[in-house]
Amino acid sequence: MANFKIRPAVSTDCDEIMRLVQELADFEKMPDGVKIDAEVLRKDGFGEEKWFDCLVVEPVPAEQTENGTPALIGYALWFYTYRTWYGRIMYMEDIYVQENRRKHGIGSALWKQSAKIGYDKGCRNIVWSCLDWNKSAICFYEAVGGADITVKEGWHTFRMEYPELKKFIGES
Repeated sequence: MANFKIRPAVSTDCDEIMRLVQELADFEKMPDGVKIDAEVLRKDGFGEEKWFDCLVVEPVPAEQTENGTPALIGYALWFYTYRTWYGRIMYMEDIYVQENRRKHGIGSALWKQSAKIGYDKGCRNIVWSCLDWNKSAICFYEAVGGADITVKEGWHTFRMEYPELKKFIGES
C-alpha cells in the first residue's frame, strides 16, 4: 500500500495542480485541451468568488518541487450545481492519480473523501463524465456504484464551446 496524504488544496498548490491537469489531458489524448493556467486556477479556486473545490494528494514522505512547494501525485476537483429533480449536485470535473501511483488505493480514497464532502453538504448525487475508451475507470466507477446514464436512461451531455457561445450571444 502506498503512503499518501489527502488534504484540501491551497492556492500555492495551483502550479502542481496544473501540472497534473496537463498530465490528465495528455492521458486523455487531448494534450492541447487545457486552456487555463495556474493563475486562472488560483483566482477561480481561491479568489474572492470561489468556483470549485479541490483535494490534493501528497506522497508520504513528502516530496518538494524545485520552488519548495509540496509535490502532488493526484487531485480531485469538483463544483456544485443544482437540478430541479434532485436539488444539490456535486459535479466531479476531474479525479486523477499519476499513472505510476495507481493501484494502491489512492484513487479510491480520494473519491471517497470527495464524495463524503458532497454528502455532508447535502448533495443528492454526484455526476461526472468518462471517456468511453477508459475501461479501467469505467470498471472502477461501476464498482463503487456509478451508473452510466447514457446507457441506463439515454441522457447525453452536450457542450457549447467558447467560439459558438460568442456567436450565439452575438459577440464578435
